Amino acid sequence: MLEIGSDPGSQNDIQKIMNDTQDKISSLSQQAANIGLKRSYFQHLPDKTASDLLKNVMDVERYQAFFAPPRDDMQAVAAYFSVCKSNQVSVSYRDTDHMLENVRRLYTLAPFLFMTSDNAAPFNEAQAFRGHAGMHHRAALKDRGGIPPYVFTAKTGDEYIRSHVDHVMNNPLFVYYNEKGKLVRLESGKWVTFNELRDKGLNTATNYFFSESILWPDVKIAALKDNQGRVINHRYEARMFGVGLHQHQTMLLITAALAYDEALAKKVDALLLQYGFDLKAPNLLKAPLDKAYKDALNHDQKFLDIPYGKRTMAEFAKDFADLIESSDFIAGHENAIAPFLLICRTGCTDSKVNALLFDTLDKAIDFQRSYDAEIFEDPHLCARMIFEQDIQTRTGKSSYCSNT
Repeated sequence: MLEIGSDPGSQNDIQKIMNDTQDKISSLSQQAANIGLKRSYFQHLPDKTASDLLKNVMDVERYQAFFAPPRDDMQAVAAYFSVCKSNQVSVSYRDTDHMLENVRRLYTLAPFLFMTSDNAAPFNEAQAFRGHAGMHHRAALKDRGGIPPYVFTAKTGDEYIRSHVDHVMNNPLFVYYNEKGKLVRLESGKWVTFNELRDKGLNTATNYFFSESILWPDVKIAALKDNQGRVINHRYEARMFGVGLHQHQTMLLITAALAYDEALAKKVDALLLQYGFDLKAPNLLKAPLDKAYKDALNHDQKFLDIPYGKRTMAEFAKDFADLIESSDFIAGHENAIAPFLLICRTGCTDSKVNALLFDTLDKAIDFQRSYDAEIFEDPHLCARMIFEQDIQTRTGKSSYCSNT
């Protein structure tokens, strides 16, 4: 697993950020090609189990302490990290209320964004799987992941941050930094919190930020560092996006547009209200959002044809696409957002195409071996665009996935 990160920029630098990301993806892909490798077409390796992958933990102190080998009581968490991959989009918030508004909105959209950006094959750890594999593994994170309860209770951004700090200070740690700056790994069954480290005089900034870094909710509050690695502020990080050809662009555009196009944000909030998600009454959000998460996780290859609040996700997708397309922030980025709009308007997610064309593990593995990695050079494509002829041949329909 290799990770690239774009250079940061302002809201006026979106194209620059997308170009930088694509340049780094292309460079990494070329370096891989030079030694006879290519990236997985799918956002995971459908034929590999977590135990397969965890035999190859990199010689990095943090990874070795976490997973070489995983603690007996951390096997499910280790499986999440080894099996699941994602795109993550970070925004430096204007103030804490701006942060809370966007975090709560992104959580409410999360089931929809999980589904529309998914690029998994219909397998998980070499077994047929008919739901959302990434969401399945995230469930193992329990209180470290998912939706923190204070999403539904915080009345202000400051209150949300205070709850977040309390969460960090009481987050059970399985490793921590000692007085010499070395990671200490606790044996299985033993935990220590940042607050408990006070007795050892180890309630340091390093351990606080470490504790914060091993919370992995779907929208995370994370440290913002300068070029020297010093924490200078915080950001929110949306973490529910799949990996494929277009996702690093489409999901960046959506996250940024919601943060910086106030008119769009208000329209999306109004749309969510129509579907039964009232962001102004967060105490009433939990029940419908919990159901939406469960329906997405267990979609049984129905993809967008599942409930989402009072109506269906397929209906919401078309309505949401209209709002995104009309956003002033999106203007000038029509080619980059096109794959997402097509997915929303047809219901033909990348994972739905994969389920159609690669319905056996052998087919998925054969495609991994034979596909031309140069398709990743064009991030303005989704699976529905790439495999249009294959879809027509397989289904005998020219309107497969048509969401009408």
